[in-house]
Amino acid sequence: MGRDLTSDLTKQYSTLFEKKGMKRIFSFVQDVYRSGKLREIISFAVWEIFHKFRLFPKSDYLAFDQREAIKLDGKNLVNSEFDVTMNRFFADRGLHSVRCDLNWKLLYFYNGEIFGCLYPDDCDLYKSMDGGKTVVLVNKFPERIKSIFISSQNTIFVSLKGSVYKSSNHGKSFEKTLDLGSPISFFRFNNAMTETPSRTLLAGEYGNIWDKTGWRKLAYIYISSDDGKSWKKSDFLIQKGTNKHVHIVRYSKLLDKLMVADGDNYKRLWLSESLNGSDPENPNWKPVNKFHIQMGGYTSVVETGGKILFGTDYQGGTNFIVETKDGKKFAKMIIPDPYRRSPIDNMVLRKSKSGDEIWANLPFSTANTKCLLMYSADHGKSWHKVFEYNRSTHTVWLINSSTEISDELYFSIEDVRSKDRVVYRIVDS
Repeated sequence: MGRDLTSDLTKQYSTLFEKKGMKRIFSFVQDVYRSGKLREIISFAVWEIFHKFRLFPKSDYLAFDQREAIKLDGKNLVNSEFDVTMNRFFADRGLHSVRCDLNWKLLYFYNGEIFGCLYPDDCDLYKSMDGGKTVVLVNKFPERIKSIFISSQNTIFVSLKGSVYKSSNHGKSFEKTLDLGSPISFFRFNNAMTETPSRTLLAGEYGNIWDKTGWRKLAYIYISSDDGKSWKKSDFLIQKGTNKHVHIVRYSKLLDKLMVADGDNYKRLWLSESLNGSDPENPNWKPVNKFHIQMGGYTSVVETGGKILFGTDYQGGTNFIVETKDGKKFAKMIIPDPYRRSPIDNMVLRKSKSGDEIWANLPFSTANTKCLLMYSADHGKSWHKVFEYNRSTHTVWLINSSTEISDELYFSIEDVRSKDRVVYRIVDS
C-alpha cells in the first residue's frame, strides 16, 4: 500500500461512522470506488466484525511470549544508556547487539562483502570488506538507491527511481540496463528481484502514480536470461486486471516455483508451474486466490523450516501472517491488537546457532495503534517483541538482504522529532 491514496483514505475516513452526514458517506464511497479499493474494504469489514465479536478462534491469533518489548517513545537514541538497555534485552534472549559506526540505509551481503548505501547521502554505493568497519566508494548514482541485488554470476544490480544499473566487473563501472515504466518506479528491496536455478532473473515494478481517474498500470515483470544484458517485459498482470504494481517476485526452492504478489485492487498471489523442465521466461501463472477475502496483498515473504510465510499489506485493516507448505493449503495467523492494523512491510531471515530466525517489521500506526519489530526462533510458531513504538515519534526498518541467509541482522531506528538515527547489528551471543 505505502504512503499513497490508500493511506490517505485511511486517515481521512478513520472517524467516518462517528460523524453523521450522507455527504461524507457518499464522498467515502466515491473515493473507495475511484481507488479500486471496494473489494478490500469489504474484506476489511468482514474481518473487523469477526475480530470485534470474537468470531476468530483464539488459536488463530499470533502468539507472543510474556516478555515486554522495548518502548521507544521518549527514548534518546544517541547515548550509552540506550545501548545498555539493548544489550540487556538481547542478552536475555541469547543474542548480542552492536551499534554500528556506519549509518547504513540499505545493505546487501555477498561472498563476505557488504554492498550498501549510507544515510542520508543514499545516492552513493559503498563496499565493505571488513564486516562493515570501513567502506570504500564504489559508484555515485544520479538518483537515490532503492534496492540492491547481486546475481550468482557476480553481477551487481542497483535499482533507482525509473531505472536499473548493473556492473559485471565487481563495481568498477556501471551501465544502465533497464528503463522502468515510470520515472518514479523501482524494485522493492529484499522482496521484488529473484533468480532461478537456471540463472533467469526476474523483477517486479513498484510505483504509485494517480492519472486523473485511476492508477497508472505499472505491474510489469522484467525477465532476463543473460544476466541482465537484455530484458523481456511482461504485462500479464495488467492483462489479468492488476491496476497498480508488484510487491513480491521470489523463486521458491521448496515448491520449485516462482511466486508473484501484486497490488492493489485484486491483491492476488500467483504461482508458476514447476520450473523443472519448463521455461522460466514464459511461466504458466496461476492465481492462488480468486477473491480478495481469500487473502493476498502480500508485501513480504520468507522461506524456512519447510514452509513459506507471507506478510499482508492491509494498512488500516486486519493483518495476517500466512503460511503454506505446498502452495495449495494456507493457514493464517492474525496479528493481535494494538499492532493489527499495521502491514508486515518486510521479513528477513537470520541464521542463528539454533536455526533460522524470522524478523518481521510492522512500521505503520495510527493514534490508537502501535508499530512493532518482532522475531521468531521457531519458524513462526511463537514470536518475541523487540520494539513497540508509534510512527509519529520513531521509525524502524529492517535494512539487510543477501543471496544466502546471513548470521547477521541489521535494523535502523530513527527519532523523527530529533532526526537522530542509529543502526544496530544483531548476532549470536
